[in-house]
Amino acid sequence: MAIRIVTDSTSDLPEELTKELGVTVVPLSVFFGEEAYKEGVEITREQFFKRLTSGNDVHPHTSQPSVEDFVVVYKELISQGHEIVSVHVSDKMSGTMNSARLAQAELPDAKIQLVDTGLAALALGLVVKLTAEAANAGKSFDDVVETARDASGKTRCYFVPATLEFLQKGGRIGKASAMIGGLLSIKPILTVIDGEVHPFTKVRTQSKAIAKLQDIASESGPYAEVAVIHEGQDDSVTALMNHLKTLTEKPVVSGKIGAVVGVHTGPGAIGVALRRA
Repeated sequence: MAIRIVTDSTSDLPEELTKELGVTVVPLSVFFGEEAYKEGVEITREQFFKRLTSGNDVHPHTSQPSVEDFVVVYKELISQGHEIVSVHVSDKMSGTMNSARLAQAELPDAKIQLVDTGLAALALGLVVKLTAEAANAGKSFDDVVETARDASGKTRCYFVPATLEFLQKGGRIGKASAMIGGLLSIKPILTVIDGEVHPFTKVRTQSKAIAKLQDIASESGPYAEVAVIHEGQDDSVTALMNHLKTLTEKPVVSGKIGAVVGVHTGPGAIGVALRRA
């Protein structure tokens, strides 16, 4: 009997890494009008961002996995004799945890533990990665669960959307703030506190935003592990990667923003995830 880790697609871990770690990813869905696509299954991130910026569609919205989606995944792992630690996006950002809870209730005899990380994107991804490493190292079920909970409390993320337009359309920021930000070319730096997105600070230009992200990272380093979250590789990503390399002994994880997170951040967003030991 082994312990298997389940997460959701907002973790934005590179596919090759989830395969290497044996992590099962349950996809959320993106809707363009009435058309629904399961992230990473029925629509790629490249297809999503191309459609998002085409100007021909209504603004997309997202939906959590169904209860049945989780039941199918859990049953398959249980049939293989596994115990399950299911590690997910903040309950305050998505209904994903609720679907997982209802699925868990349908399988009362299975050993399934849910963990609400209070995080999203690669900050969630770093927690999932460490939890899977603990499971693969042969740690006990309780130790694997504690690894996920402990890492959740020690992981922070900071990100900069290229524009406030998509946060406003997605209902994550007031219209007035979006308009002012556009007029003054403000680059907001956002973070996640108690499972919700909050403003952290703001600067005027992209170059200053990258420099501020570097400063934020340096203030509390060194770290057990760090990640760069981005929508497309460019000089800003390279600069952040090179800076973060000095703050951790592990290789910097680089992950591209997926469709579900991209609905709210839009194209061109960049950020860092930082996990303390």
